[in-house]
Amino acid sequence: MPSNTGPFAKISLAYRHVERITELMKVMVKFGFGDLFASLGLGDIILRVKRLVGFSRSSAPPSTRARRMRLALEEMGLVYIKLGQYLSTRHDVLPQEYVEEFSLLQDNVPPIPFSEVQKIIQDNIDTSAFQSIAEETLAAASVGQVHDAVLVDGSKVVLKVQRPGLRKLAQTDLEILHQLAVQAEKYIPNLQNLHPIELVEEFRRSLFNELNYRLEAGNILRMHRLYARREDVKIPALRRSLTTDTIIVMEKIEGIKIDDLDALKMANINLAQLARLTAKVALEQIMLFGFFHADPHPGNIFAQKGPKVAFIDFGLIGQLNSKTRDELLRLALGVVRHKPSAIARAALRICSPTIKVDREKLEIDIQALLDTHLYGTLKDINLNAFLQDIIEVLTQHQLRTPPDLLLLVKALIQYETLGIKLDQGFDIMEEARPLITSLYKRRYSPRHWLSTISRQAEEFFYNLQNLPADLGPFFNTLKKGKIKAELEEKSLPSINNSINRSSYRVAFAMILSSFLIGSSMIIATKTPPLWHGISVIGIFGLTAAFILGLWLAYDYFWRKY
Repeated sequence: MPSNTGPFAKISLAYRHVERITELMKVMVKFGFGDLFASLGLGDIILRVKRLVGFSRSSAPPSTRARRMRLALEEMGLVYIKLGQYLSTRHDVLPQEYVEEFSLLQDNVPPIPFSEVQKIIQDNIDTSAFQSIAEETLAAASVGQVHDAVLVDGSKVVLKVQRPGLRKLAQTDLEILHQLAVQAEKYIPNLQNLHPIELVEEFRRSLFNELNYRLEAGNILRMHRLYARREDVKIPALRRSLTTDTIIVMEKIEGIKIDDLDALKMANINLAQLARLTAKVALEQIMLFGFFHADPHPGNIFAQKGPKVAFIDFGLIGQLNSKTRDELLRLALGVVRHKPSAIARAALRICSPTIKVDREKLEIDIQALLDTHLYGTLKDINLNAFLQDIIEVLTQHQLRTPPDLLLLVKALIQYETLGIKLDQGFDIMEEARPLITSLYKRRYSPRHWLSTISRQAEEFFYNLQNLPADLGPFFNTLKKGKIKAELEEKSLPSINNSINRSSYRVAFAMILSSFLIGSSMIIATKTPPLWHGISVIGIFGLTAAFILGLWLAYDYFWRKY
């Protein structure tokens, strides 16, 4: 998107989208926010538009500013509703009153006529695959709506059909939001640390991911594979041949909404077991898979007898790489062991500092946070307040929390709220303890370390193999005489010695890596002879590698070079 901040950019934007800007300004003035445009340096445009359309003074009902903003976002339509929902996950950006208010945003809208739905289906997929399609909608939202259907083979499915014209509307509103973010960074210095332009770009990616039904289809396939052999978890099967950019066809999930307590009791489903199962599945997705359902509101989770838990709607998914999951594990252990230094270290590795962080002050603030929340046992922790306070401390120290981690915070809070509704004695921290303990043992076991060393050795050899090619451009430049260097003759012996010693160390490092990889493979394959189930040859190899490693360390740290 363009980032021009000059008058031409503002005028160009105003004329290209004058009708939409006028609509937005009407809403903002109606709810008492006309001053925001003036603070963004757009007062001249407001005055011109006011003369054209005859704005009156704010007619907003008396209320809190946060609630009026929520009502304004609802009236401005899809993109702004989605913006509010996105910002409700950003505890690092908005005050808590806005986060709570924006979390109430709903995008339920009247469904589009069934004749339009039929046209979208006919234009995109083979309608002969369907025996029938229900005219009545199961659910309707601002992005799409869902209909029951039956395939010719008798299978019950649901169709998720995207409303037409959303991408064009989204593009228009996102252009306007981008320019407003540019103006905000220019005219409101206090907002610069929040990086409005980057925030809008992150929101743009999130919104277009939600509008990308093929991406959601991929999420369904991946989640279905993860739970294909589980009897206590149900993920709908995707009908890939009938899925397009604007239509998703998947298996119909039968069940009881997970917050319908009366229906659950009538079905003789144990509520305490259901609460624990739902939490267990959520924690597995987060810590084991790094791929989790990030919108676990009750409408997206169903219960079946067993108990069995079923998930639908995979438009909003959070992803955490293995490094982030490892650091989250260390952070959780730091909380359990009441070690602010460990929490600070993990936080600095997860988050991106925008300025130089005062590590000592960060640890002091974390210590105060622990003292506030960990005055009793883990069961006494208010997870909602605790997570929000952690985010607030990180924000105060200019640490930018990754968006997926903020999705994780919101999801955990939703799961805790749901669990307590099902069972007053539910404690998500207790449910997390066995998994954290298991992961800790697994990731710090000798087998894990051997696997890690093997991967690092493999990466070392790969880099070594590609080193000549990587250095090629440098030597070509050197040969062409484009790099000039002056060396004193007396320094040449020292350089020569350094090169020789470096080569010697690289050779020993290669031998050491070979011992490690070979011995690890021998132990993993249990090559005889064996001692207590462990290969004797592998043990000798690792012992030799250990001795070589000590010698190499001694040579590097204690001998002159």
